[in-house]
Amino acid sequence: MGHRSVVEHRAAVERLLGDGSREQVPLDRHTAWRRLAADLVAADDLPRFDNSAMDGYAVCPGAPDQRTYLVVGDVPAGSAPAFTLAPGQAARVMTGARVPEGTVGVVPVELTDARPTGPAPECVTLRQDPLPGRHVRLRGEDVAAGAVLAAAGSEVTPALLALARSAGCTTASVHVPTRVAVVATGAELAPPDADPGAGGIHESNSDMVAALAEAAGCDVRRVAVCSDEPDELRALLDELDADPHVDLVVTTGGVSAGAYEVVRQVCSPLPTFDFVHLAMQPGGPQGLGRYGSTPVVCLPGTPVGAFVAFHVLVRPALDRRHGAPAAPAGRAAYVGKTRHTRPGRVQFVTSVLHDDGTVTSPDARHLTALAAANCLIEVPEGVDELVEGDLVVVHPV
Repeated sequence: MGHRSVVEHRAAVERLLGDGSREQVPLDRHTAWRRLAADLVAADDLPRFDNSAMDGYAVCPGAPDQRTYLVVGDVPAGSAPAFTLAPGQAARVMTGARVPEGTVGVVPVELTDARPTGPAPECVTLRQDPLPGRHVRLRGEDVAAGAVLAAAGSEVTPALLALARSAGCTTASVHVPTRVAVVATGAELAPPDADPGAGGIHESNSDMVAALAEAAGCDVRRVAVCSDEPDELRALLDELDADPHVDLVVTTGGVSAGAYEVVRQVCSPLPTFDFVHLAMQPGGPQGLGRYGSTPVVCLPGTPVGAFVAFHVLVRPALDRRHGAPAAPAGRAAYVGKTRHTRPGRVQFVTSVLHDDGTVTSPDARHLTALAAANCLIEVPEGVDELVEGDLVVVHPV
C-alpha cells in the first residue's frame, strides 16, 4: 500500500470523478433544488407593465380641490385598458391590473365612497388626494429584462422558481445529478430483517452512504450488499460497469490489508486502481480507480470511517460536479475535558457545534457519538490533544 495525504487523495477523487454534465430543462417544480449550470437571466421585465398594488381607483388629478371623479373604466386583473385617463378622470382597478395611461396614483377603495364589490360607479369621491406614484408598481422596478436572477451554482429554490417564472423564464441549464451505485461488502453483514447469528452484524453502510449521496445531490440507482467472495463482487462490478445509467460506484469495506479484503483482492490487480492508507483517522484505508470505464471510490468498512471519508473525500468532488460551492469550514472554541489524539495523522472528531459558537465532543463511543454529531472537528497532524479553549476547525455534516 502507498501513503497519501488527505489533500492529495481528495484531489485524486476529484480527478477521477471529473466534471459533470449539464442539461436544459423546463423551469418547473421538478427543477427545484437542482443547481444552475449557467446564470439564470430574466426574459421579461418584472412587473411587465405599470400595475396597481391595491384594489382601488387609478386617478388622473384635475382641479386642486377636486374630490369627485368621473369613472371612465373598470380594469380587472388580466385585462389591458384601451383608454387613457384625462385630468379629472378615474378608473376602477384591481390588484395586479394594468393601470391606464395617464394614471398618476392609485387610491385604495377603502379611502373612497365606493363599495368594494359590485359594478363600478359612475363617479367616485376620494377621501385622500392621489399622490404621484402611490400604490403603482412600475414596469421593471423589481427586475429588468436581461438581469441575472441567480448565478451559476445557485440552487433553484421554490422562491427562485417563482421569481424566474414571473420574469418570463421557461427553461434553465442545470447540472445533471451523478448516478451512483452503492455496494457494501462483508461476509459478516446481515440484512435488517435477518438474524446476524453468532458472528454477524447488522448491515448499515449501504443505506447510510446512499443517503449521504442523495444529500449531495446524487441519483442513487442501486444499493447492494455483497459477500467476501471475489467472484460475486466481480460479477456485480461487471454488471454495474455495463449499466449506462451508473456514473459512479461507491464501495465500503474490503480495502485493508487483511486476508479477506474482497474489494482489494478484486481491484488491486487492475492497473487502473490504487489502494492507499491515508494519514487520517478514522478512515485511513482507501482505494479508487476505474473498473472498466466506471469510476469506483472504495471507502473503509466501519460506519464511522465510511461516514467521515465520504464527507472529507467524496462530497467535495460531488459538489464540484454538481456546481455546488465548497462547504466553508468554520472555527469554534472547544469545550470539554482534555481529549488526547494521535499525532502524525489528521483526525476528524465527531462533534456538536452549539449556537453559542462552542463545540463539544460527545462522551460516547463510535456510532452513538456519530448519531449525536452535527460537525467534525479537524485536528491537524501535529496536535496530540484538545484542551478546553482551543480554537478548532469545524466542518458541518
